[in-house]
Amino acid sequence: MLEYSLFLGCYIPAMQPFAESSMKAISKKLGITLLDINGASCCPVPEIARLVDEDLWLTVAARNLSLAEANGRDIIVMCNGCWESLHEAREKLVESSDLREKINGNLKGFGLKFNGTIKVKHYTEVLFEDVGLNVIKSNVNVDLSWLKVALHPGCKLYKMSDERGANYLREIVKALNVEIVDYGFERVCCGYPLMLYSVDKAMRERTKWKLDVIKNSGANAIVVTCPACYDQFEKAQLTFKDEGLEYGIPVLHLSELLALGFGIKPESFGLNTHAISTENIIGRLVG
Repeated sequence: MLEYSLFLGCYIPAMQPFAESSMKAISKKLGITLLDINGASCCPVPEIARLVDEDLWLTVAARNLSLAEANGRDIIVMCNGCWESLHEAREKLVESSDLREKINGNLKGFGLKFNGTIKVKHYTEVLFEDVGLNVIKSNVNVDLSWLKVALHPGCKLYKMSDERGANYLREIVKALNVEIVDYGFERVCCGYPLMLYSVDKAMRERTKWKLDVIKNSGANAIVVTCPACYDQFEKAQLTFKDEGLEYGIPVLHLSELLALGFGIKPESFGLNTHAISTENIIGRLVG
């Protein structure tokens, strides 16, 4: 059995419970045990906290890491931003004893101490490196060859060494025998970080670029590995729909796509609760 401390971040518990449900459902199939991190908070969001006060960012991240250390298991993260924040904070603290001592001084008030005894892994890393494609393939029992998807790795996965996170995403989806549409804008950010500066600019000069190209590619869905990217694609489509511009492209978490391939009923993990209708996908599966 593989065991990990599950870090969900903010978006998934608050707005995207289907991501957590599908992750827990596929984990049972893959022999993964997920442990709760009692008392975990926001990672915190690196685009905000790190820019405002680096010590604050490190302290909050170290608090989350130390809580996970109590489980004695590496952290598995379902959010690109959370992976970046926790991974980079851990690297800084492990590399500098002076910085570690300073931040641990801040943690004393919580009765915690960061030791650096666990690693932070994005769930694409766990699925590819620890579970393996052969195990994933052995659990596929639904034909998804009719489904055409556009992959959106998200900018954070390209920050991994050798861009392995983005490559892992592609290989995992290929293992499901799903058709991957190459649309040429894979590396372009969804627009979420730019939202912190200008909502209108982010949606029209980032998200819309991607949606236009993806729609022209003929993809049936967009597959993401990050709840912020999910939220961006969904909110943008709803905004443009109000303006009379219809995209209607469902956004799926990788965990949801895996659940479909494993034969897990869509309604059991909440695929039917997406704001952008997934009925065309669900209908094809049950029709």
